[in-house]
Amino acid sequence: MQKSLKGLDRFFWLYLMLNPVLDIVNGVFIWMLTRGYAMEAVNYRELTNAGGMTATPALIVRMAVLVVMVVYILLLRDKKAILTALPMGAAWALSVVSELINFGSLNLSLDVTFFARFAYNVAVAMVYLNVFRRSSLTREQLIDKVHCYINGMTIIFALGILVPYVMNVGYRTYYDRFGARGVRGFYYSGNDITGAFMILLPLALAYFLFLPKERFTRGRAFLYSLGPAMSLLCLALIGTKTAFLALGVSAVIMLLYAIVCLVRGDRSPILRLVLVAVMTVVIAVIVSAAAVFMNGAGQGLMKILEGSLGGMRDVAEEPGGSLISGRWNKLAATFASFKEAGPFAWLFGVGRGSQGHIIEMDLCDVAMFYGLFGCVTMLWMYVKYGVEFLIRFFKGFDVLRLGAFVSLGLTVAYLTMAGHVLFTVTSGFFFAFALVYARLLTTEKDKL
Repeated sequence: MQKSLKGLDRFFWLYLMLNPVLDIVNGVFIWMLTRGYAMEAVNYRELTNAGGMTATPALIVRMAVLVVMVVYILLLRDKKAILTALPMGAAWALSVVSELINFGSLNLSLDVTFFARFAYNVAVAMVYLNVFRRSSLTREQLIDKVHCYINGMTIIFALGILVPYVMNVGYRTYYDRFGARGVRGFYYSGNDITGAFMILLPLALAYFLFLPKERFTRGRAFLYSLGPAMSLLCLALIGTKTAFLALGVSAVIMLLYAIVCLVRGDRSPILRLVLVAVMTVVIAVIVSAAAVFMNGAGQGLMKILEGSLGGMRDVAEEPGGSLISGRWNKLAATFASFKEAGPFAWLFGVGRGSQGHIIEMDLCDVAMFYGLFGCVTMLWMYVKYGVEFLIRFFKGFDVLRLGAFVSLGLTVAYLTMAGHVLFTVTSGFFFAFALVYARLLTTEKDKL
């Protein structure tokens, strides 16, 4: 059994690097399928089954991995993970019962798929807690290894945007009445890839500033500045309000940290940020020049940014053109069903299958679809680990903890106001992983 467990530990390390590859392959598959129908901006769900939840290739792989995660947890006899999962399963079952009672019908496929996405992310946290705990590395060595993978993931994610941008293939971020603008490469969900960069960028920047001088070789300086620089450029290319917010907040907070260090006599952080800025500019010039050479002046970086900022201005000038106006409409419609359904639904929700849409505000999705019981059982792990990190954050401040604080803080704000985290298998995966990593920073390895 121990040999099998060690093999699974190695697989889960490898799986970190496979995640961005899965999203790229998935996006290429959908892009080729929709282009085959001569519909550049077609909605894949409408193309396949008139708006129901679809099983994309990446989701099928991830659900198979979820089964492997469950087997891993059972082999370890992890009581904490099992006791976390059982009440969540009860919350889901009771939401389905509530759906049947209140609406007289079920959409079981939608109920199962939506909850499976949530359960997958919780399983990620439980699994990587065990992978870290079982590692033979010291806590410091483990942190270094985690960041090696984080930097690798940011680079792979970035290539999934920069290469299609240069080749003028893949998706634009927006297709609407204001035209096509922004670039999200081969990622089908712009919000999901934005969430992934939002989580990983602060962690990568923090580690670049953290690296001890004796280990800050030219090779490491290049490699560990490459991931943050490419991520900053990709967020600018995506060009949404959320992307610019993630870029700005991450950069400004790290700059403030570097200025404080400079005032205290340490020039290293500010010089390293200058290096990241230079790398970002160099990559931007190279990539933009390549795009213009291959596709014409209209594909230059400045033109892309101009289109994204102009689109945001046009939307803001429209009546109701706020960041979350559409989500408020969905919330109002779902809340009306929730309110009319009565006490049983208030406790256990109206069920995901009863609604034709998600609210896209994750905490509201949990509250309406799974009720009060669902809020307690499904969010308990996130709240517990988050609060414990906040308490310990101030007891031993360093730049790695600051990076985790920014990463988690941005993501919590995002999932509260704009969704796209807890019920998605890309940004949700990395949010759960970042939460476990933050716990590693503030807790002894054997007490994870």
